[in-house]
This record gives sequence, structure tokens and C-alpha cells, in this order.
Amino acid sequence: MKRLSSVLMMVLLCCSRSAWAFEPDVFDTARNVSLQAVYDDARGELPCSFGRLPERLPLALVVELILCHDPQTRLSWANAKAQAAQVGLSQAAYLPRLDGRVSSSRGNGRVDYDEPALRSGEGHRRHDSASLELSWVLVDFGRRGAALRNARQLLVAANATQDAMLQRTFVEAAQAYYDALSAQRSLAASVQITELAARNLEAADAKYKAGAAALSDRLQAQTAFSQANLRQIRDRGALHNALGVIALRMGLSPQTTLQLAGDLTPLPNTQFLQAADELLTQARQDHPAVLAAHARLRAAQAAVDERRAANLPSLALTADLTYARSQQSKIFNGDERERDRSIGLQLSIPIFDGFGRTYQIRQAQARVDAGRAELAEVEQEVALDLWASYQTLNVETQSLQRTSELVDQSRQSLEVVQGRYHSGVGSMIELLNALTAYSGAEQEHIQTLSRWQTSRLRLAASFGRLGFWAL
Repeated sequence: MKRLSSVLMMVLLCCSRSAWAFEPDVFDTARNVSLQAVYDDARGELPCSFGRLPERLPLALVVELILCHDPQTRLSWANAKAQAAQVGLSQAAYLPRLDGRVSSSRGNGRVDYDEPALRSGEGHRRHDSASLELSWVLVDFGRRGAALRNARQLLVAANATQDAMLQRTFVEAAQAYYDALSAQRSLAASVQITELAARNLEAADAKYKAGAAALSDRLQAQTAFSQANLRQIRDRGALHNALGVIALRMGLSPQTTLQLAGDLTPLPNTQFLQAADELLTQARQDHPAVLAAHARLRAAQAAVDERRAANLPSLALTADLTYARSQQSKIFNGDERERDRSIGLQLSIPIFDGFGRTYQIRQAQARVDAGRAELAEVEQEVALDLWASYQTLNVETQSLQRTSELVDQSRQSLEVVQGRYHSGVGSMIELLNALTAYSGAEQEHIQTLSRWQTSRLRLAASFGRLGFWAL
């Protein structure tokens, strides 16, 4: 018997140690985490393992790198994994619970009898015991089922929230890339304007020295040249800042030298653009924020069912296996051994808890009302954002052609005025006005191209369809 007790103790200790070291996903809950977790090397759609970067970075690679290094996307993925584990915890409630207990105690005692015929004396005691206890809930009138539905809906919400975070980061990454392209093109335009201003200064200086122009013409040309140089310095700084932002978000040093493989596309693709009503309908069905709000509402409704089921009885199967051994002096009646086996049914009936469960139900019902309000708010926000993006894209689409025409017209006007000035007919003021108009037209066209690209991506994100196809 002593050997049996020791073996049972060792088994219990080994089982407890293995439970600390081994954490298997028995219910395979990890597969329910969204596959759009791009930073999970084992399961993600994007590998997030890159070799040497190319000399010129395309947009898709920059977006992928930023997605892989963004802390918010990692946080949302970790939250989804935590909720998946909660689903496993709810599933575990359907399985039996087996607990082991081991105890050992030692002591000394003295027995004194009032009757002289009985012998008083001192003695020692040692008590060892080991037990296994089984508890298995058989019937709970839907409480576990409601808890499982709640956990699963919260996992759906966590996955949708992760998707929304990925789309937001996707837009931010593309925005950073287009900002850098815009700064790059603005720098090229300012360099061109500086060269034109230098030619104007050279022409004005030559005419002034020849006595064909006033000093004011030369000074005005000098001022325009200085302003063009200042604009070039600022544009170069803006480009360095934009490239540094991209490098930091990709996990690199901001001083890393980067070159972008692309330009602002003058005629982007708008084939996915549909009527506003169709887009709104699609957004209500596909937008991850709406899906998350729907899932949270269903989870709140399941929580009400769980609270109500807590007021109902539950039936559990119980079993117990115990072995105990006592070594003690004869004055304590000598050694004892005890083995006990039992099995039975336990019916638990909630009777009164100070109205605590009543208020838990009221709290859960209030959260359902809050979930409905949240859903309405999210649907309204999505609709407003989609409408704003839709209108912005329409405006920028129409503006592209106009700004392109404006650049051509201002360039032609500048060429004509330059010819007039060199031939001695035009004035310096006329030439500087033409140069300013051309510079403004170039900047407006560049900004329109950049706004078009970002509004196109924001519209795709507004109805929940943003992906690499949109690049």
C-alpha cells in the first residue's frame, strides 16, 4: 500500500509539471485567427522574410514591409490570438475536470485520561493521503453553449478589427509612398523652375549691362532666382523627411538611402468605381468595422443567454478515489489505512444570491442596447467616410485633366513670354508672372495626382475591399 501511495503521488506531480511545460492547442483554435495576419511567418499570407532589398523599391514591397513592422497590426493580431484562446477555454467547459491532491503531515501528541485505569502517554503521528477527484457537468440548460457563442463572436470581432487595422495601415503605407513620390516630383519641378529663373537672371543681367533693361529688371530676376532656390531647398528637405518616414516604418534607420521605383501615375485605374448606393450597400456587408460591430452585438446577446442560464439548475457527475495511510503510536490506536471510492450525481440549484444574478442580466441587456447603438454609429461613420472618399475621388478625377491642361498652357505661355522678353518686347514683370503661373500649375498638378491616388485607396478601404490589387 505504501508503494501504491508513492506511485500515485509521483504520477500527480509529473502530471502537474507536464501541464506547466506543455500547452497544446487541443481544440485547434489558432486556425480561427484571421489568415490576414501578415507577420505570422507560419500562417500568414505574407512571409515577412526579406533578403537584400532592391535598389529601387516598388510600392507593393514598401507596403508589405510596413505591414510587417507596424506595432498596431501586431497588437491587433495578438488580441485575436488571445480571443481564440478564450474560445478554447469555453470549449474546455464541456470536458470533465480531474484534480489530484497529495498531502502529508507529521506531529506529536499526548493523551491524558481522567480514569486511573486508562494509561496516559505521548506518541507520534504521520498521515499521508492521495486522491483523484472527477467533476463533469452534464446538463446546464445552455449556459456553456451561450458562453461559447459569446467567445466565438468576440473572435469574429477581433479578426474583423485586425482586418480594419491592416487596411488602415495599408492606406497609411501607400500614403507615405505617394507623399515621397510627390515630394520627389516637386523637387524635380523646383529644380526646373530654378534653372528657368537662372536663365531669366542671366538674360536680365546681359540686357542691363547692355543698357537695354533697367536695374529693377535685374533685381526682380535676382529675387525670383533666390525664391526658386529657397523653394528647392525646402522641397529637398520634404523629400528627405518623406523617405525617412518610410524607412522608419519599414524598421530601418531614417538615414537609410532609399530610391522609389515609380512615379505618380497620370491616368490611374478607376474601373472599380461604382454608383454610390451600390458602394454603400457593399460597405454595410463587407467593411470590417461593420462586421466587428455586428459580431460584438451577437456576443452581447449570447451573454444575456448565459446570464439567464446561470439562474437554472445544473447537473454534474462526480467521482472520487482516495487512499490514506496513518502511522501512529499505539496510544493513538496504531496504524491505519483507508481507501475510498465514490461516484454520484450532484444537482446544483441557485436559490438566492442577494439579487446579484438579476443585476447581471440587466447589465448584459444594457450592453445589448449599447451594441445596437454602436452598430448604428459604425454604419453611419462608414457611410460618411465612404461618401466623402467617393466625392473626393470624383473631384480629383475631374481635376486631373484640368491641371494637366493648366500645366501645358502655362508652359506655352512662359515660352512665349520668354521669347518676347529676349526679343526686347516683353517686360520682366510679365516674365516673372508667367514663371510663377507655371510653377503654381506644376505644384497643383502634382498635389492633384497625389490626392487622387490616396483618395482612390481610401475609397477602396471605405467599402472593405482594399488590397494589393488596388496598387
